[in-house]
Amino acid sequence: MNIERLYPIWFVVCASAGATIGSITGHGAIRGLTDGMLIAVLPLFLMGLTNLLLMLWRPLLPTCRCRQCNHKGYKYVGSTDGLQAADSIKFRCPQCGRVYELSRDRFNELANDGHAVPYMHHTKWGRWKETKTEQTPADDVAKHAAHEE
Repeated sequence: MNIERLYPIWFVVCASAGATIGSITGHGAIRGLTDGMLIAVLPLFLMGLTNLLLMLWRPLLPTCRCRQCNHKGYKYVGSTDGLQAADSIKFRCPQCGRVYELSRDRFNELANDGHAVPYMHHTKWGRWKETKTEQTPADDVAKHAAHEE
């Protein structure tokens, strides 16, 4: 059975059971029908609420280094490997133009020369955390040097 057919069947079963129970108990078929429909919609509401809370806890993508682009603002650039598109995906920040690579639990910045500089990572159930690295991206080094002068 296809999973997309289960919810309409669930909805009809709940609504008809509610109407039947409502007419048997004396509350009326219409009230029972609406109660059954509310019970049928409750799992969707709870899944949506759970998804919202999980996205607040850990969004799909972390914020950019420039702190002006959040997880919704990134532009999809493409896959870094044409053969295995699911392994790593590239995103670009529209504000500062940095290109990032998402690969499993890592979010790396791609430098101008093509190598990946670690930026953020997450644990299985944790939030995005900045990866400790001694190497600074070339753009940040240039900005830092210009600021010191």
